[in-house]
Amino acid sequence: MKIGLLLLSTLLLVSTAQSQEALNLNRRKVVELALTNNETYQSALMEKDRIKGQYLEARAGAFPKLDFSAYYLRNIDLQVSPLVMTNEETGEETRFSVGMGTAHNYNFGLTLTQPLYAAGKVGAAIKIAKYGFSYTDEGIRASRLTVATMADRAYLDALAARATAEVYREAERLADSSLAVVEKLYEQGHTSEFDLLRAQVTAANRRPDRIAAVNNARLALDYLRNLLALPHDVELNLEDEIEPVAVPDLNLDELVIEAQNNRPDLKQSEELVNIRDKQISIEKSGYLPSVDLSSTIGWDNYANDFSKSQLGYDYWTRSWNVMVLLKWNIFSGLETTGRTRQARVDYYQSRLDNSQLKRQVGLEVREAVSKVEEAGERVESLGQTVKQAEKSVDIALISYQNGVGTQLELLDAQVGLTQARVNRITAVHDLAVSVTELRQAVGREWDIKW
Repeated sequence: MKIGLLLLSTLLLVSTAQSQEALNLNRRKVVELALTNNETYQSALMEKDRIKGQYLEARAGAFPKLDFSAYYLRNIDLQVSPLVMTNEETGEETRFSVGMGTAHNYNFGLTLTQPLYAAGKVGAAIKIAKYGFSYTDEGIRASRLTVATMADRAYLDALAARATAEVYREAERLADSSLAVVEKLYEQGHTSEFDLLRAQVTAANRRPDRIAAVNNARLALDYLRNLLALPHDVELNLEDEIEPVAVPDLNLDELVIEAQNNRPDLKQSEELVNIRDKQISIEKSGYLPSVDLSSTIGWDNYANDFSKSQLGYDYWTRSWNVMVLLKWNIFSGLETTGRTRQARVDYYQSRLDNSQLKRQVGLEVREAVSKVEEAGERVESLGQTVKQAEKSVDIALISYQNGVGTQLELLDAQVGLTQARVNRITAVHDLAVSVTELRQAVGREWDIKW
């Protein structure tokens, strides 16, 4: 019993240790996990099977169809036909009845149907299905780019939130350290009670900022777990730091051309125009005839008794026929006209949507480039700000301790340092995010380097 309890305790400790093991993440691994686990991308992949099914369905219209049918018919009351016979010598009439059919009827057969002419409907449907393959492939690529960008941004958000939380922790430590200095000077009679109260209020005001920043960092990790489809209790270890990325050398005109050639949503729009064009052909086929070739071979058995002898081979008769069928819908209440008009409207609307999307793509690329340039300038301008702010805090603290500077100067220096650190983190974060969003805007596959 003791050995069993010991083994159980060991297993629990091992499973606990495994469940508490942190998952190490970096930018590349986050994107890989997102493309493996994210439900949105997995759902997009499934659409390819749907298009394959539609292609097979459309292609089936050009192939022959073979149908098997069989039935058993039981006549409860046979149909009776009355007959009259007249004696020519006497003129006397004799009436009697003749039963029509048999009690038991059996039939089975095969029918082969081959479309000979379908007014272009089958060919148009096959082309639509082929366009659908390209449309779906671009949809999958669009989903992949979106998920990769979202995952990368979520990871960068978590890095920035963690760094910001650390800044506010440091600000709280600075405020507490300054409060300790003021309390010591107050005990020695070198500062006023007002300075002491102001230092206490400042230290207290730093705590809500730190609490909010820590909560934001926790929420950023929760969002990242959700995006990666990970359990909420999985501990995440972010291996990277929020560091400046290199500002790429950008040519706006070349990027717009690249986007118009690579953007998956734009390619989808072009394929949709092709699909709507072929849909007009399908609807117009309603004006034209169709021709089918069919052949049926069947076996019939008519018996009055339900017995094995009546089901023997000699009692079956075979029939075989070949038919060419011409079908032409001369008038359908203008249904074909109405469906054709709708198809034409869909086609012209898809062309307008494609034209509008081209302009929208250019605008998105220009906006993305502007964000990259703006973030790059902010990072560059803030390059020395943090170091200068740190130096100003040291100078203000020494001056205050020596009775040369004022407490207000010290507090202003500490606030400036905190703000400078937060601004730099935000700028570095925005630069990395704007680069990854620009990559999506031009339709490039995700990568760490531009």
